[in-house]
Amino acid sequence: MKKKLPIKFNRGIKLFRRRYLLSELYAMRNFLYMLLLSPKKIFNLFLVKVSLFFKMKKCLGLPLNILIEPTGSCNYQCVKCERFSSIYKDDGDVFKDKNMPLEYYRQIIDDIGDTLLTLRLWHYGEPFLNGDIFDMIKYAKRKNIIVAISSNLSLLTEEKSKKLIQSGLDYLVVSFDGASNETYSLYHRRDYFDKVVNNIRTLIKLKKSLKSSLPFVELQFIIMKENEKEMEQVKNIARELGVDKLVYQRVYIDRLDLKKFEGFNSNKDLLPTNKDFCLDMRKIRSANFCRIPWEETLIRYSGAVLPCAVDLSQKYEIGNLFQQDGYLGFRNLWNNYKYLNFRQQIIKDINKIDICFNCAKRDNYTKSQI
Repeated sequence: MKKKLPIKFNRGIKLFRRRYLLSELYAMRNFLYMLLLSPKKIFNLFLVKVSLFFKMKKCLGLPLNILIEPTGSCNYQCVKCERFSSIYKDDGDVFKDKNMPLEYYRQIIDDIGDTLLTLRLWHYGEPFLNGDIFDMIKYAKRKNIIVAISSNLSLLTEEKSKKLIQSGLDYLVVSFDGASNETYSLYHRRDYFDKVVNNIRTLIKLKKSLKSSLPFVELQFIIMKENEKEMEQVKNIARELGVDKLVYQRVYIDRLDLKKFEGFNSNKDLLPTNKDFCLDMRKIRSANFCRIPWEETLIRYSGAVLPCAVDLSQKYEIGNLFQQDGYLGFRNLWNNYKYLNFRQQIIKDINKIDICFNCAKRDNYTKSQI
């Protein structure tokens, strides 16, 4: 008998900016154990928490979590992707195909990997477009870092699926916004529904044949006008495929330029009719503090360091790690005057920072399935 996937409303334990039931945490117990065996990571965690408790603009520890963008390129043109926003800054062809070179990536991991808890290898590019992605995962795992990837999974083959499992990847988020080819094509602008379903099936099958519990596979379903009727359908797909988690997520539309896409003229064409699946910005703004500038950072493929992923225009760029005379060193940026000023403004009044005022990261997830 196939297990049921009950709906849970914001229940469970929040860890690394996501919520998990105890059963899910148990399934991920092996890579949680790694953290307990890393004294440097535990001590750094303590320093960051002390800095947050006293709301110090200087963070005593290094970031607990970072996003590194393996590539600035993507093979999709998703309607809800902020890469198509008029304010999005494209760093251009800093490197070939907008891919961060492996040797540059290794310098970052060598620099701060000993204290890092989690690494998310994504931003607005498709991670598997970087041919070094499997080596990137392996290199981070040498430092006992929990590594996650978010992907459309269209580029995965059976051979790459095997390499992905053997790389030691801990967590895989699959962007999957349609339970039929019609809605999938509408929102992702690619006719790859069957291909992605087969890729997920192949990956799950290989996990079993290799007797691996990792990567933990999450299917992410952003609820929009034309797919909200497919919530039960995608639940059945998730159950049939055997993924570890299905997450329903609210769509964030404030910075989208929908007129770039045929069939979309205004926000009404994208927003779900059920208001429970729409973001409540007044509720979000009632949260008058954010931990992100103390706990994590974003490093783009170009080496640009940003205090938060919502800074599309890179208005608050802290600096660039990759200089003509070599690697700058992350510690030279983490508490420089730009970072200190940004944290000070968060402490003083977060809503006076334009990128924070409408930020959906304070309250984004709605229902989750297991």
